[in-house]
Amino acid sequence: VISEWVKERVVARLGLDPERVHAIHLGVDHERFSPDAAVAREPFLLYPARPWPHKNHARLFEAFALVRRERPHLTLVLTGVGHDADALPEGIETRGGVSTDELVSLYRRASALVFPSLYEGFGLPPLEAMACGCPVAASNAGSLPEVVGDAAVLFDPHDPQAIAAGIDEALGRAGELASRGIERAERFTWDATARAHDRVYEAVASA
Repeated sequence: VISEWVKERVVARLGLDPERVHAIHLGVDHERFSPDAAVAREPFLLYPARPWPHKNHARLFEAFALVRRERPHLTLVLTGVGHDADALPEGIETRGGVSTDELVSLYRRASALVFPSLYEGFGLPPLEAMACGCPVAASNAGSLPEVVGDAAVLFDPHDPQAIAAGIDEALGRAGELASRGIERAERFTWDATARAHDRVYEAVASA
């Protein structure tokens, strides 16, 4: 499984022996997802997610309206197919499906990533954003606290005011969070993921 949070639920729901279930984190391609000191941050928040119910866009839109009262020039950029551009509130735009290169560019330019998901088995976008030096404000639900550690601002995703406060805090701590995020993301590599799988296979083969 991909996180300790998922492992706990798999063991509880299926009655499995916890010694036989292993949590192995995903990784980041650090050659691709990396900071670029030559790129300036721009006044927009980023949320890369399709409009599925658990992605919690409705509460994010409420929160963004609160944030925009004090930051009227701030915009919110969405990616992912399925958003109705004509139905989005003021100050919010969608880029639709984007390439990996464009996503990296957005991570490098956004003032912050906001990730209000109600459920994540891992949560790769916050990790990718941190690898690019983008400050992160994320939900305290699912595996997200396990992934981001103390390198992001966490908030209650069920409360638009809490989401708004989390966004404001992330913007206010941008420099600190960017540094912490880069350091945190360095722990997550695909090589480490592969080595963890090797250890499990070796243990099974020798059992």
